[in-house]
Amino acid sequence: MSAAAATPADAVARLRRASRVLVTGHLNPDGDSLGSQLALAELAEAFGVEVALIDHDPAPANLAELPGIDRIEVRSTLPEGFAERFDLGAVLECSALDRCGFPEIARIPLLDIDHHRGNEGYGEICYVDEDAPAAGEMVLRMFQAAGIEPSERAAMNMYVALTTDTGDFRYSNATPRAFRAAAALVAAGACPEQVAEWVHERRTASSVRLLGEALQTLTLGCHGQVATLAVERGAFERTGAMPQDTDGIIDVPRTIAGVQAVLLLKEREQGVIRVSLRSKGTIDVAALAARHGGGGHTNAAGCTVSADLASVRQMMTTELIEMVEQTATRAGIQMAENKT
Repeated sequence: MSAAAATPADAVARLRRASRVLVTGHLNPDGDSLGSQLALAELAEAFGVEVALIDHDPAPANLAELPGIDRIEVRSTLPEGFAERFDLGAVLECSALDRCGFPEIARIPLLDIDHHRGNEGYGEICYVDEDAPAAGEMVLRMFQAAGIEPSERAAMNMYVALTTDTGDFRYSNATPRAFRAAAALVAAGACPEQVAEWVHERRTASSVRLLGEALQTLTLGCHGQVATLAVERGAFERTGAMPQDTDGIIDVPRTIAGVQAVLLLKEREQGVIRVSLRSKGTIDVAALAARHGGGGHTNAAGCTVSADLASVRQMMTTELIEMVEQTATRAGIQMAENKT
């Protein structure tokens, strides 16, 4: 079945046919990945399906209180004999299968649930919806297709997914569809006040120190429209922070007046740089990330580049500035055409 043909009902039907499902999400999980995995697990169990949740990387500290988060096992490889144990793998928020960190999962049938552009269609069933505001909202549609009311726990997790991926309903994906989903989840028991506290008021002291180090590297270019900052390996050592403590750093320079795009570089190990990109309006950072083997959404994307930090910063900053300038030029041309 093609990605275009798969519907929430198709995904539900495949989940119902499973006996034992392995649920996973992308590397360095965020609120949408974690919240949608946990909610999907509850839906599967409502069908009597046995569920195991396994992620390659741990949850960030500010999401450590999600209902059921302790169910997610963190490991670098899938357990021996998994292909005999599980008859379905549910992979959430991964446009390409390698995004989950478990290439061996391809040995079992897969249910691909994703809302990113350019999904490679690696599943037996590909429930892919680029218009969805979050994968959590797609899982909500599965609950609705199944005629099952989400539990309060599932509603909380899907609300976390929705609010984090829409930037607290500030990003361009904060569509009427997103607000309808939010209303349904609150009606099912989600508490926006509690979710806001979990997401924004659970930072560790080391993550705040890491933020301080990152902000020391802040530069502005393209007449103040492009902000860049970096977290080198030494910053993790000095602050005692973990890689997941970089979550939220990129959002700070995005609030600077006039900034249209932000580039954050994270040096995990020598010669391996994780690149995060954010933008406003029609600046398509997903296209930039795709040039370097990554992907994402128009206004939020990322990739990994193998080179030294200084070289990657220069290259990506140059390319991002060019993109901002080209977008501005196109907008100017369109405005001129509209006036004629």
